[in-house]
Amino acid sequence: MGVISRLFRSQSSNAAEILFERNARQRSLQEPRVAPVLPASEVFTPSQPKSGRRQVVGRDAECARILQALQEDRANVVLYSERGRGKTSLSNMVVEALRRSNVIVARHTCEAGSNFTSILRGLMQDLPVSLLAAPRRFDQCEGCEAALPDRELRPNDTLTLPDALACRSLVCVIDEFDRVEDRNTRTRLADAIKQLSDRDVDFRFFIVGVSEDLDQILGQHPSIQRSVLGVHLPLFTDRDVAKLISKGGRESGFEFPSSVIARVAALARGMPYIAQLLGLRLVQAARARGGTVVSEEDFHAAVNRLLSDANPRVVDMYSALTQRGTDLEMMLSLRRIATAPQDAWGRLHVAVSLDGGAVVGGRQIPPASWSELLAVSVLQATDRDAGLFVFAQRALMHHVLLMAAQEAAHHVTDNGQISPVANVARRLPMVAPRT
Repeated sequence: MGVISRLFRSQSSNAAEILFERNARQRSLQEPRVAPVLPASEVFTPSQPKSGRRQVVGRDAECARILQALQEDRANVVLYSERGRGKTSLSNMVVEALRRSNVIVARHTCEAGSNFTSILRGLMQDLPVSLLAAPRRFDQCEGCEAALPDRELRPNDTLTLPDALACRSLVCVIDEFDRVEDRNTRTRLADAIKQLSDRDVDFRFFIVGVSEDLDQILGQHPSIQRSVLGVHLPLFTDRDVAKLISKGGRESGFEFPSSVIARVAALARGMPYIAQLLGLRLVQAARARGGTVVSEEDFHAAVNRLLSDANPRVVDMYSALTQRGTDLEMMLSLRRIATAPQDAWGRLHVAVSLDGGAVVGGRQIPPASWSELLAVSVLQATDRDAGLFVFAQRALMHHVLLMAAQEAAHHVTDNGQISPVANVARRLPMVAPRT
């Protein structure tokens, strides 16, 4: 009986343990999974690009458009914009998607001294030697560089690469192409694109560079227009900025109230770099305070930090324009321009008045201020006939907005009176959101 009793207790114990484990598994499936908290520097990364689809916010449409061009349309792609809009992050997103589709991708980042030969060799060095379809001809070569002739390269050398490599499709990503100073390199790359297209070779280029004009990247080559898709990367919408900040807050364990997110969007004006930088400084300020909910105090601390880290050249430009903060009319003009409605590429609509002033995005700029702003080239025409201008120094625009935010927080003088700067702030328009 004792043995039977002990056996029964053992069986009961095992059954209870199995039931407990089963219930525990069910509870774990029902309970929401809490993602591990990441360091703020890994969530908000203003100084480095994002690495994949999971990390990139707000670029799904551009990614789909580029992938369709490369894979279905068999076209080459040029991705361009000003700095800070997330071109490299988007290119990382595209490369990840291509590799998931079993497309072979080679990447190379240009330098000022890069030329056609060094770029093409750099791309082949990025590919594993196992892709060589023939034995290595040059032992000193890295990667698949042995697939290239041992001489200065010409555009038609690209025609034989797919046959020399054991791959059905090849996409070569050339990043920071704007840094190339050699004009012949642009011409040779354009010639290579034309020859590859004419021969229907399954080898395409994905070129990334800083520019506001496609012609600045490859030059004026009408013969390659049919085989190149230019993608001018737009600014973030305010909704994109809100997603970026909210997502970063969740991943880093901090809460961003909607009022703070709205202020970040107003200061960022569609620039992912500024949104990332503000997000990082806000989390750092909240953490230093010992809180997990970002507050107004943290916002002011972040603004002060960005101003203290500002480029001295931009600070000097703002100081000279505003006469060290004493020219209230110029301050108001700069604020009106910096907060004026803009399109997806940061362009402002300008109409010159008969009195010599201007109307920027529906906002009056006095003649004296407008004349001085033109004299120092604060604004640059992108389409003069249509009256479209952009900030020649976008960093100045953000500095103007940061100064306004700082002034709004310190608007009372020592004697308790409202400062002149605050009186200016009270007359300023709100930033027109872009959704």
